Amino acid sequence: MTANRLAIWVFAVALTAVAAPALACSPLVDASQDAAAERVRNRQAELWVRSDVIFLSQANAFERIELAGGYGFSAMLVPSLALKGDLPAGRIAIRHTTFTSCGPIPFLDALSGREGEWFVTYGRSVASGLSIDATIPVANLVDDEGLRAWRKAFDAEPSAD
Repeated sequence: MTANRLAIWVFAVALTAVAAPALACSPLVDASQDAAAERVRNRQAELWVRSDVIFLSQANAFERIELAGGYGFSAMLVPSLALKGDLPAGRIAIRHTTFTSCGPIPFLDALSGREGEWFVTYGRSVASGLSIDATIPVANLVDDEGLRAWRKAFDAEPSAD
């Protein structure tokens, strides 16, 4: 291998090593908006199938918290309307637990939301209670099953007349 080829090879390996963590955090960019919308629908459909409970909740009581290497947030979710399974009783505390090169995790939309914002909340029953897998702003709900359940649950709610 010539000196020039060796230098190029070393540069390419070094560039790959430096870029790898950043690439792991970056979502794949697709030129097609239709493909991106399909990925969102598929993700929500997958969450619908694997979740034991799905409900609307309002996020409040945000607090900034210190994490090793950075900061994150904690918040409370107040369950309001069951879409699947039983509505959890009481407020649910959520929080970032770790800070990584990709930022604070878990990646729950509600942890970067605003006071009083509404979310579709997906959870699984675990031995000690409920594990929240995802929170999606209500305006971003596109899954057909989720939308059907929302209409059905909303129509069943007594009116506040």
